[in-house]
Amino acid sequence: MRRLISNFVFTVLVGAFLVLSISTIQSKAESCFPTCSSVDARFLALTEGDVFATLTPDTLNIRLVVPAGVETFSLGIFDGDHQNGFNTGGEFNWDSGPASELYNYAVKIDPDRDNNGATVFGVQSSDLPDNNWADFNITNDPAAQDADGNHVYTITITHITGGNALNAFKIRTDVGILEIDEIFTFVANMGSLTDIPIVYPEANFLDGFQPEDLNGTTYDGTFTFFFDIAEPAVELVFWDGDTDIGNFDGTTNDTDDLNTPNNIPAFSPPGADTLPEGINIADPFDDLDPAGNGGFNFFFTKSPAVTYSLISPTGTVFHNPNPSGNQEWENFVISALSDDPTLVDFNVPEIPAGSYEIRFEGLDITNIVSINPLFPIVLRGEVIPPPGPGEPGFMPEAAAVPTISEWGLIAVAIAMAIIGIVTVRRRHQVS
Repeated sequence: MRRLISNFVFTVLVGAFLVLSISTIQSKAESCFPTCSSVDARFLALTEGDVFATLTPDTLNIRLVVPAGVETFSLGIFDGDHQNGFNTGGEFNWDSGPASELYNYAVKIDPDRDNNGATVFGVQSSDLPDNNWADFNITNDPAAQDADGNHVYTITITHITGGNALNAFKIRTDVGILEIDEIFTFVANMGSLTDIPIVYPEANFLDGFQPEDLNGTTYDGTFTFFFDIAEPAVELVFWDGDTDIGNFDGTTNDTDDLNTPNNIPAFSPPGADTLPEGINIADPFDDLDPAGNGGFNFFFTKSPAVTYSLISPTGTVFHNPNPSGNQEWENFVISALSDDPTLVDFNVPEIPAGSYEIRFEGLDITNIVSINPLFPIVLRGEVIPPPGPGEPGFMPEAAAVPTISEWGLIAVAIAMAIIGIVTVRRRHQVS
């Protein structure tokens, strides 16, 4: 009887240990900046040199916040190369400028969110594919944990060769959220002829440029970013730069923004090609002449002229019909403090907490735009939630696939060892 009881207790303990050590694979949200699509032409961009008249630094910092309890996370980089295909005599996609330019992608622990910390992962553009995702699994580092229990990393992308170039890329992760709280540049880009059939899958060049060539396009002239405000605020200030508002036929032009000082803002990076705010005619025009460039502009123009709106959690739309002109910065101010049009664009009773959307429309392909979100605005890109009930790939929590964690494997090893010892002892007693 004693042996029976001891065997029962042993079995229960090992079983409990294994159950507690089993984890489950559940569907995760995918976070991308700016988007998760590999065909929509929407990119973050590092630009440098007078050819691109950049308003931003040659380094970009993207925050990655990983929730507590996650052992590993994936970092994905799309088109992280810079014309690697061209370097090998083949085709290339999305980028512009000399093929010899190099970029570095580094992941640093950064619980203080100051862009400094030890590097836990790094890769150069020359080791990344053209027009494809490269995903890397990274082990969560305890040193990255902040006061809230989350793990915070900064992904720093740096132009390390310094020539005239535009590097277009996307970033994604399988867990956590990607955020940007500093000046950055984005663009809908087509860097070569090989990009046109990706963006315009129904284009047929045999009969010239026809309106039906634009059917089924993967880029409709819109760009969307999101941000959250945890507590009600009294003012939101958002800066847009170099949107090149203006049509080739002169029907829309840049104006001198009433509530932006006629100077170069203090945050403009040293060496940037920034002009004082004023009337700065688009260069090139936001809406190009579709017949220009031998008709090739037909594929780049997205009418009407570029504008953007800020949409509040209540659905209120604050529209900016005349953003920045060529190489200038303009601010867009929503305020509960003032109704003076020389200071603010919109006066509101309050700025509620919640989720906001910034939506650009009419943005031409190759029109490079910079933005500078100011606190409390911390921008994020697209977040794709896990499949819901009735959707392909849906995995309810109760049906999550069980897996054995490291502790579970240890438990199995211990159990096997004990069983082996007991078996040997029994055989010894029998003999």
